Amino acid sequence: MDELIICVAPYPGEAQHEKFEGRMNVPDEVLRSVNAGASIAHLHVRDKQGNQTVDPTFFKRDVERILSASSAIIEGSTGGAPEHTLEQRCVAITIPGIEMGSLNMGSVNMGGSVYRNSMSDIRFYALEQQTRGIKPFLCVFDLSMFHNVKRLEEEGLISQPLVYNFVLGVPDALPYTSRFLEIFIEQVPKGSSWFLTIHSSGGVKDFREALERGGHVRVGYEDSPFVSDGRRAKSNAELVEELAKLARSMGRKVVGPDRARQILHLSTPLVERA
Repeated sequence: MDELIICVAPYPGEAQHEKFEGRMNVPDEVLRSVNAGASIAHLHVRDKQGNQTVDPTFFKRDVERILSASSAIIEGSTGGAPEHTLEQRCVAITIPGIEMGSLNMGSVNMGGSVYRNSMSDIRFYALEQQTRGIKPFLCVFDLSMFHNVKRLEEEGLISQPLVYNFVLGVPDALPYTSRFLEIFIEQVPKGSSWFLTIHSSGGVKDFREALERGGHVRVGYEDSPFVSDGRRAKSNAELVEELAKLARSMGRKVVGPDRARQILHLSTPLVERA
C-alpha cells in the first residue's frame, strides 16, 4: 500500500474574510488537523489579527503549543510580503522546532501582481536553510523552476533526495491540468518526493490523480476552503479528513509525522525540535 503524507496550510490568504471569518486559533487548527491525518503544518508568521508580520512573538508561541501536544513537522514559510527584506522573509525558519522551510523556485504572476523570487534571493533563502539544517520544500509554479532547482544542486545549496511542492491553480499562474501534472512528475529525480497544492480547488476530488500517481498532498484554508460538495469547510481538519478518507478508499495509507520524517529524510532529532 502506497504511503501518503498530508500537509495542512491552515492560514487564509490576505483576503482573509473570503476563506475564514474571525480570528483563527492556529495551534488548535493544526492539532485537530494532525489528529485527522496531517503530518506537516505549513505556517506563516502572523500577528494576533492574522496579518503578515516580521515579529515572531506569536508565531513562536504557536509553534511551541503545537509541538508540546504533537509530533507534527513544522514547515516555516519564507513567503512574506513584498515590502519585507530577505532577512525578514526568513523569520519563520529562525524559530526552534522548525524542520522544513518553503523555498520558492522563481518569480510568478499571482493575483494581479508578481510574486518576486529572483535567483539571488533564492540562493539567500537556500543558504539560510542549509545553515540551519532545515529541509527545503521546493515550491514549483512552472516548468522553468525545475532548472533553478538543478542550478542550486550544482552549486551545493541543496542535495538529494529532494522534496517538491507543485503549486498549481494560483490566479494568473499555471492552472492545474492532468497534462501539466504529468510533465511536472517527469522532472522529479528518482528517490525524491512530491506534493501537489491546488489553489481554488473544488475539494479533494481534484487530488484524485495525484493520489493515483503516488504523490503527497497539501490542503488547507490557505489554498482553498471548500470540500467536494461545494460547502465551505468548517475547519482545516475537515479538509484533511475528506482527503484522508478518499486516500484510504484508493488504497493509500495515511502516515503520521514520524513515518513522514523517514520518507522525507528529515534528520532533526525529536529532542531538538522543541
